[in-house]
Amino acid sequence: MKVFIINLEKHTARKEHTINQCLQIGLTPEIFPAVDGRLLSPQEMARSIHPELSVGLTASEIGCALSHHAVYQKMVNENISYALILEDDVLFDSYAHEVVEYLEAHIPKKPTLYLLSDVEKYMRSSTKIPNSHHKIVNISQAALAHAYIINLAAAKKLQKFMFPVWLEADRWTFIKESGIVGIKAVVPSVGHLSELSNSSTIWDSEAELERKKIVRELRKETICKIRKSRPFKTKLKNALWRIFIRTFFETKRA
Repeated sequence: MKVFIINLEKHTARKEHTINQCLQIGLTPEIFPAVDGRLLSPQEMARSIHPELSVGLTASEIGCALSHHAVYQKMVNENISYALILEDDVLFDSYAHEVVEYLEAHIPKKPTLYLLSDVEKYMRSSTKIPNSHHKIVNISQAALAHAYIINLAAAKKLQKFMFPVWLEADRWTFIKESGIVGIKAVVPSVGHLSELSNSSTIWDSEAELERKKIVRELRKETICKIRKSRPFKTKLKNALWRIFIRTFFETKRA
């Protein structure tokens, strides 16, 4: 399987950590240079984001979104059938090898991605992975983009949908609600966050931490505007889903 580790060049310890994680489960990774949004010029930033819908995103979050988008673009350009995309703070558990091996053998043709990370809520119906206590579920609510498998069909969809940047790279719930790609998850998860995640690369300075509350409020307001502006058909579909399906078939992470 093709494996991409998204990594800022200056974070060598994170890079070595994630390479070792991959080697331990029999994967040979490729380092993919991350975009540092804080280093983009005003002109580069203007070309990269939606002027209204990106309000409330930090420069680091924009860089993160651009990094994932660049991987999708590489998959499209090089016709890569599927890939495991990792951020450099992932921690695999002892079951990761068998789960990844199973998923690689069962990649569908329709646009699909599989989250290896924890999800908040998912649907009760599932597909059991043989000879394992893991199962594959459809997500209901999820974030985090540090470990997921994506096929080429989904990469093509997201490459168009996510640029210019207007959403966080891990806004999976919204992407699912928009019907862009199918998003599934492995439960229990096999791709966790390591202790490296405690040192944020998004809010990594005192100045940015002080701005966090204000920025988050701006982002919350922007997401509300985005949701309100969605097509009526999409809003109706999600309203019916919440009333008649989610209420009866959704479960929360234990």
